[in-house]
This record gives sequence, structure tokens and C-alpha cells, in this order.
Amino acid sequence: MNREMLRSIAEDELQTFQRDGIVHLRKIIDLEWIQQLNQAIDELIAQTEKPADQVLDFTTLALASDSASSQQPPEALEWASPRQLAGRVSLDTRVRPKSNRGHFISVTSVWQLHSTIRELAIDSPLPRIAAQLTGSSKLYLYDDQLLVKPPGTMERTAWHQDQGYDHVAGDKVCAIRVPAGSETPEMGLIEYLRGSHQSGKIYKVNYFVSDATAPDDAGEPIPSIEGHENEFDIVTFAPEPGDVVVHHLRTLHGAGGNSSESKTRRAITFRYAGDDARYYFRKFAPPAQRPSNLHDGDPLDLEPARHPVARINTASQPR
Repeated sequence: MNREMLRSIAEDELQTFQRDGIVHLRKIIDLEWIQQLNQAIDELIAQTEKPADQVLDFTTLALASDSASSQQPPEALEWASPRQLAGRVSLDTRVRPKSNRGHFISVTSVWQLHSTIRELAIDSPLPRIAAQLTGSSKLYLYDDQLLVKPPGTMERTAWHQDQGYDHVAGDKVCAIRVPAGSETPEMGLIEYLRGSHQSGKIYKVNYFVSDATAPDDAGEPIPSIEGHENEFDIVTFAPEPGDVVVHHLRTLHGAGGNSSESKTRRAITFRYAGDDARYYFRKFAPPAQRPSNLHDGDPLDLEPARHPVARINTASQPR
């Protein structure tokens, strides 16, 4: 397996990431990684038993929220319960499923479930890419998320920012999205608000398919972008296998549903933390798979089983 980048990151690409908080790097990883990624995704999907705390069906949650009502007897307001989301799920009106509705699936901490994903996360070209873009000499894997949007998936990915979902503070942080196949507009391409990382704001945490937030979340309100896209500086990419799209963890982004009749959109995103990253507990971040023993200000290397060091080839370290 080729663990090196197929090409160098150009100076203008480095500047684009710093300025815009988002960059599309074309033809930068070997296609063998994509073949292995697809095989791993197939194997994960085929598993009959999956960890309940790592797998979430957003569509099932959305359908449950349809029958929920805020007037029903109070339930424990767990993070984005059906009652909390009642009437607040964001659906893409362009999607008209011909038969069965596609189910939007999320799997987190996939690197713990499959050896190929672990290798891709910590011993592939990806850590080299993250190190160069963030200017870091040491890099940790924070976590990952696999998202699958089959044809007929109506749920939009609500505008959000990753860092509010993570128990980490720092500026040298990024997410690398690796598409498992070619992506086209009808599949619901990811949209990014250019430069939105520069304010340093941490926004309220919503539930990914809804703009619903906790009433006492102290974060900044997310700008009202959906339906007003022409008023914002938004950029969208249609990546191909071998490409990656890298965004700063503070960059706002969202996506539509999948109106394709035959093409599933699936990709995995790895979140990396660099030299200045420290643990920072966020009350409204999604519940962690396991409680952390870290305290605010602790370096992530105090919990290596959860945040492994990603291998950076000396030749690929930032100048």
C-alpha cells in the first residue's frame, strides 16, 4: 500500500486552506486506498450486529420525530430525542423517493471497528496531509465518522461546525473527507461557507439533520444559511476517488439529500488534532462512546488508546 501522497501539496492549496478553511486536493492518494475503503464499508454494512453507541440511523430518528409531539408527556431530553426534534427535521424538497425512502446512516469511531480504517486513519497519506495543512509536527487522531446517503435519502445535513461536537480546543485542527466514489450534484454535495473558521466562534450544536439546539447551549447561533445560500460565500466540490476535501474544524458546512435514483453517497471523515490541541469538555457535544479521563487543558496523548498518534513521515512534515 502506498503510504505517501501521490503529489505535493501546492503553495496555493496551503494558502487556500488557511484563508478559506477548506481545500479540495485532487488525485493525492492512491486508488488502492479507495478500493480498500469500499471493501471495508461493505463489510461494516453487512455486519448483522453493530455497536449501538456507534451506529445511528438518522432517517429512523426523523420518522420517529414525525409522530412525536412537544405536547406529549415529558421524556428524558436525551441528545436529540424524537420529541426534541418534532417538526424540526430538515428535509430536501427536491428528493422524491420512487419507492423506499433511503436511510441516512452514521457510524462513528470506525477506526476501532475495522483494521483497514485504522490503517487509513493513522498510517496512510492522510496524516501527512493534515500535518502540512495545520503546520503540525505531531498529530493525533481525534475520531472519525462514516456517512452513507443512499438514493432517496430526504434528510439534509444541517449547517453545522465540527469543533462544537468535539471535546478539543485549538487552532491546528482539521477534518479530511475521503469519498468512496465519484460524487455528483444530485447526490447532495457538501457545501462549505468559506472563511467561516476565521472568527474563532464555536457555534451551538445541532443534531445534524435538524437545526434544533439545546436552549441553554452557550454557543453562537448558527447563521440562517439554508434557503439563503445566495447571500453567503459558499463553495461546493464534486470529488473523485483519490481526491480528499479538507476543512478546518470551525468551518461551517452542510449538504442536501440524495435525489439520485441509483447512486449512494458514502464517505468517511477523519478528524485530526495538531500541536496546539488540548482536551476541552463541551457540555452539548454528542455523548462520547466511552467517558474520558482527560481534564480541560490535558494533551490528547494522555489517552493514547482513544487518540492514537498518527504516523508522519519525516519527508512529509511541514517546512
